[in-house]
Amino acid sequence: MTRFRALRLLTLSIAGVTAAMSAGCSPAPAGTTTPRSTSATTTARPATLEPGTPLIGTAIPSGNAPESTDPAGAATKTPLASIAHPSPTATPAGTPIPDPPSPGAPPALHVEGNQLVDAAGATVLLHGVDMSGTESVCAQNWTTDPFGGQPEDDAATFAAMRSWDINAVRIPLNEDCWLGINGVEIGGTAYQSAIVHLVNDLQAAGLYVILDLHWSAPGSQLAFSQNPAPDEDHSPAFWSSVATTFGEDGGVLFDLYNEPYFYWLTSGENQWQCLWQGCTLTEYVTGSQPYTVTTNWSTAGFDQLTTDIRSAGASNVIMAGCVDWANNCSGWASSYAQWGSDDANTVVAWHSYPGESCDTESCWNSTIAPLAADHPIVVGETGDSSAGPETFLPTFLPWADAHGVSYLAWTWNAWEDADDVLVTSMTDGTPTAGEGAYYQQHLLSLG
Repeated sequence: MTRFRALRLLTLSIAGVTAAMSAGCSPAPAGTTTPRSTSATTTARPATLEPGTPLIGTAIPSGNAPESTDPAGAATKTPLASIAHPSPTATPAGTPIPDPPSPGAPPALHVEGNQLVDAAGATVLLHGVDMSGTESVCAQNWTTDPFGGQPEDDAATFAAMRSWDINAVRIPLNEDCWLGINGVEIGGTAYQSAIVHLVNDLQAAGLYVILDLHWSAPGSQLAFSQNPAPDEDHSPAFWSSVATTFGEDGGVLFDLYNEPYFYWLTSGENQWQCLWQGCTLTEYVTGSQPYTVTTNWSTAGFDQLTTDIRSAGASNVIMAGCVDWANNCSGWASSYAQWGSDDANTVVAWHSYPGESCDTESCWNSTIAPLAADHPIVVGETGDSSAGPETFLPTFLPWADAHGVSYLAWTWNAWEDADDVLVTSMTDGTPTAGEGAYYQQHLLSLG
């Protein structure tokens, strides 16, 4: 892969079970391919994924897969109308509400011009990490622990983060688990309680929290992977519920969707309009076999999700991503002006990895710098070689600092992988030799 970041598989050993997970997105089963976009303006991800296996539970639990397969294993077309759509109601009864922010919690944030500021008007730059597991474990049908045995909600983990001068943590979520639908292993109140407790504890440790809709799926398909965009069936209910739960806490930011991409647009549709206004896509990802199902389904636009959040009474900062797996921000400002919600508390969510379409300083200067002059930018994910030598972050992070861009690195999980892993121990904060050591040193050097 020379131009694009590979969908890397991370081997995660949890409670004696090994799961294949990806850096910020879901792996495809071995031998599958990811099609390129049909939009002329979309820069596609690699056509061939690295070999790997699906996540734990190679088959979707019985009753969740809307498609059938012929003897050759090809997906048959299923009209979306024939898929049983769970009612997109709000959170189940008994939803836990977070405690009021503790005295140690960071102050609420809002947008002023191109900066994030706190209630005192002081500019805040987020320098943090992603911590994965809560998007996937709850759907994998093998454990009742939403963290899969990882010490995610652990005081030692938070102390280790603070020793790096980290001030923000991004938590990926699964919409089916939050809503308790489609046969998830851990869902509804059980999942929500774990997330609420985690958010409370992170904030008590003085950390800002970003909640990210990471895994989703339309209809009765289990959210077992990363799909191209939020779905009309469940994502509005998810964000209405999350906003109701955390809307009193301005130290929690809402990342509308992890990494939008638009491979399966219907004829004549524009990916940027689709991002903000919603559209019809012709395939979705299962996370298992078959890898994709061909059927029309409706996405939920960022404008709609923003309205749902604000209608729930939440004024939290909203992060709205770019296209091409959140890497291509070239049309963000113009499309936001044309189709966006005109929400005053919205920032740009950008992901930047080596090997992607905008991974050079020339692209950052021509595309990102003008955007940063008018809007706050938060890099929800970035990374580099775990073992080293580092070829990307030593250029990217100083550039981001010089342009007032916030950033979080993937990932604070003790996984065995060649790329995008920061620590060998979550609780000790022992850095990996490459990315971890460099990122730790860089954050501490900021003072």
